[in-house]
Amino acid sequence: AAAITAAATSASIVESNDKHQHSHTHSHDVDGAPCMDPDCTDPSHHHQEKSGDSMPATACTDPNCDDPTHTHDHSHIDHDTLSYAGIGSFVYRARRPFHPGRLTAFLRNLPIVRGVPGCNGNGEVSSPSGADNESEINIPSQASESLKCIIRSKGFAWLADSNLAAMYWSHAGSSFEMQCLGRWWATLPREQWPEEAKADILSDFDDTTHNEDNASMSTVGDRRQEVVFIGTRLNDPSVQERIRDTLDQCLLADDEWISYKEQCSNEASLRTTFANPLPTRMLSY
Repeated sequence: AAAITAAATSASIVESNDKHQHSHTHSHDVDGAPCMDPDCTDPSHHHQEKSGDSMPATACTDPNCDDPTHTHDHSHIDHDTLSYAGIGSFVYRARRPFHPGRLTAFLRNLPIVRGVPGCNGNGEVSSPSGADNESEINIPSQASESLKCIIRSKGFAWLADSNLAAMYWSHAGSSFEMQCLGRWWATLPREQWPEEAKADILSDFDDTTHNEDNASMSTVGDRRQEVVFIGTRLNDPSVQERIRDTLDQCLLADDEWISYKEQCSNEASLRTTFANPLPTRMLSY
């Protein structure tokens, strides 16, 4: 329970640059008791800032907070390797698509019971129908134990069944969902990009001069894997390495990558060649 509480605290630090994660209480029952309501203007109350129970009492963790009543720890939070109370995090990045079958095999080895085919309600892995050698990955016992440490993961994903679809990977606890955000920016003419967002969009490109008409796909634009993993022991470099090595097996091999590039302009062909067993939904706004 303590690990889950700490993981929730760590996850909220990672994913909230624009939210306060404070817990405030407001009580008038005891004379002299501190009033924890930051909006209270009663001069007869004694005010003291109280952060969430799992954080130091005087520390506000929001890097964008400008409330002068908060005490701020100005130490830098590195979202690539966040570590707090035994909970660590790191970001996996790659510029080649995942084979959907092998990615599904990876997900079956996480503590997930909902949203991934082949996982039953007991958290055990059942053999999926139609599995083939191309969908198999090798997970040594140490790597398997490392995968069980993952409590939360989320981010952008590129699956080989589409050259257009930008996917969002969302996993919390025992639940997983793959959502389609729409199209990668690289697939749209630049004159259709919002003028105020162009710099941010290009910051996600592997090459700002990327040309979508280049059949060699020597650059891929903003297509990418960028997934943050949060969990126990994930501040250990050896645990991170084992998870990265396992994910690398899910990327298209060289011969598959050549096949992908040959078919990248034909979405139906990609869906046939790289069949996706994962249920996905279109994100609605």
